[in-house]
Amino acid sequence: MEAIQVAQYESDASDEEIVEENYDTNGNERSSKKREPKCWVNENTFDNAGEAEASIGNERSKHYTNYTENGKVVYYRCDKAKRRGSQCEARIYLLYHADSDKVTVYKTEVEHGNHHDKLRGVDRNKYGTYIISLGESEEWCKNNLNIPTDPNKPFVVSYKILYNDEVYEDDQDIEDDGENKFRIFISFICLLNIASTSSHIHANATHKLVWQGYPVLIVETTDLNKSFHPFGLATCSNGKTEDFEIIFNSIQIGMQVINKDLLKPTASISDAADAIKNGFRNVFNNEYNQIMCWAHMKRKVEHRICQINDKDIRKEIMEDIEMLQLSNSVPVFILASTLFIKKWNMNNKQQNRLILDFLEYFDNEWFQSNDG
Repeated sequence: MEAIQVAQYESDASDEEIVEENYDTNGNERSSKKREPKCWVNENTFDNAGEAEASIGNERSKHYTNYTENGKVVYYRCDKAKRRGSQCEARIYLLYHADSDKVTVYKTEVEHGNHHDKLRGVDRNKYGTYIISLGESEEWCKNNLNIPTDPNKPFVVSYKILYNDEVYEDDQDIEDDGENKFRIFISFICLLNIASTSSHIHANATHKLVWQGYPVLIVETTDLNKSFHPFGLATCSNGKTEDFEIIFNSIQIGMQVINKDLLKPTASISDAADAIKNGFRNVFNNEYNQIMCWAHMKRKVEHRICQINDKDIRKEIMEDIEMLQLSNSVPVFILASTLFIKKWNMNNKQQNRLILDFLEYFDNEWFQSNDG
């Protein structure tokens, strides 16, 4: 592993927090100690943020954020230590690379300090362990397959559990590592009824909703008031194309359960993840528009544009991008995007390399690869 030594970044704490931390519990001023630089070790590099964040586990939380030329850096603290006071020396930070979607995890070369064994948050002695076996999950699914009479009661629409010693039915699973896999989709009759009238589908995955760190997949729609209406949620052992494909298939199964026609969506809204786009295409093979989620796109652009040194130029470029998002038709968007590139190439008479790099990135990523 590559070891690098960097100066410790100071938190953006308020003056009140700094003053409070400089005094002990009796109000006496503490003597300040010079911080030693930490030795950070390159632990691993992941292809996307979800995998990197899931690797941290559930015993850490975000502490503070820093922005560098290489990308955004998010530091994590150990939850076994109190937020106010001395922190555990076993620290982690994530580097979100500015020039790609990759995320690198760095750790310090020290062990956890002597904290209380009880994890802050859920009292496991009171509520029991959060660990559940694959067999228990399968038994729970079997017990909740029956369609309830109450439309507001959840049930398992479909599930698929594969043990590592089973014969796999499809080629995609055979190509994997042969380990245990599970895919479970849960919904309500009332939510499936909403889905039956929907023409556009949103899909996303998060890794922060379950203790075990597995992705939770959300499928939903929006109304004219910009309110979200979920169709259900799924948890899977992974977030690959076949996982999303099974989840989208589960919605079609749900339509059959409530005696409705199969969905033929006219639009798919998601981030730039190929797993979502490919899974959607494999299930809904009718013609539809692929639309890029504005919130995801904006966050990625803001993460990349911070490399431009001039704050006023950054601000003006972002304002122009926000205007692009208001295009009400494909021809208008194509014309506006052409004028956007032309404007900033003309304004950049000094041939600022950072601006040129950003324009090239924006054109390739958002006009060519993900132009929805």
